[in-house]
Amino acid sequence: MPSVFNIVRGSVYLAVVLWTIIVLAIAVHFHEILLSSDLTRFIPFAIFVCSVSLLFFVALLGFGLWPNRNPISTKVELGCLGLAGVLWLALAAFVASSDAENADVECFSSADATEAVAMPGFNTETYQAQYRVLEAFSFFNLFLILGFLITLLVLAFREHRAGRPHVWAYSVTAYPWFAQKGKQNRKGLPQPVTSRSRSKSVARPSRSNTMPTRQNTMPTRQNTMQEKPRMERSMTERVDRGQRPSPPMGRTSPPVARGSPPVGRGRSPTRNESPTYVYWIPHKAPDQAHVREQRNPRDDKYHRNASPRR
Repeated sequence: MPSVFNIVRGSVYLAVVLWTIIVLAIAVHFHEILLSSDLTRFIPFAIFVCSVSLLFFVALLGFGLWPNRNPISTKVELGCLGLAGVLWLALAAFVASSDAENADVECFSSADATEAVAMPGFNTETYQAQYRVLEAFSFFNLFLILGFLITLLVLAFREHRAGRPHVWAYSVTAYPWFAQKGKQNRKGLPQPVTSRSRSKSVARPSRSNTMPTRQNTMPTRQNTMQEKPRMERSMTERVDRGQRPSPPMGRTSPPVARGSPPVGRGRSPTRNESPTYVYWIPHKAPDQAHVREQRNPRDDKYHRNASPRR
């Protein structure tokens, strides 16, 4: 469904086209009956203005039926409206200031005849009535065209000052002139989240309920002293089951009594535990003994002393 602005625009253009056709019909009728003179100079000009106006407004109405494929931009339509307004302003001024408004009409049977004859259906009163109709519709078209031109120009400048200069390149029928900001935001990206929303299903505990809970859950000094041996015993059992790290090569550590907590590096004794001091004695390997190798000759009968004899 077209917007209200497009409906108003189409209604204005249709009214201009209708009144232009009326003015054009009267001007053509005058051109066929009246002879050319100084009082009938407005007739050709009226025919020209009506022809140009019909060309402009029929094109604007025709392309406006497809808003998304309308090749006529806003600035082109403003130019057409401005040119048509100037033409109708000139025609209205010409018709209003011409002496042909109060002229008398005489009908002759031929161009050489000097005696006026009565023509049924057309006389001075009919001519003056049609002339006034032509003048009135000329002013109507002038007011409609200039009024819509000023309105469209104000809207375009308002959008341009609002930071949307692309309004001049869009067609008048496709641009949202009076679109609300809420509808524009729904079509675009969602607004950024500024705060974290809390779930309504999870109820926050009141302050009166949290204080007793905090007091009940705070451990006392006596309970802490009773739980420490249990924790140390469980740690010793875990180490005895095979999780105890192997000692480094070349060093020996004193045996740990069963039931006592393991002594680690950097561990400080607790309040109920006596400190354990471990002393590491440096070990120096003894010097290697030097044994001279002596080979005794064999005492068998086959052994021969190869030493030189004296």
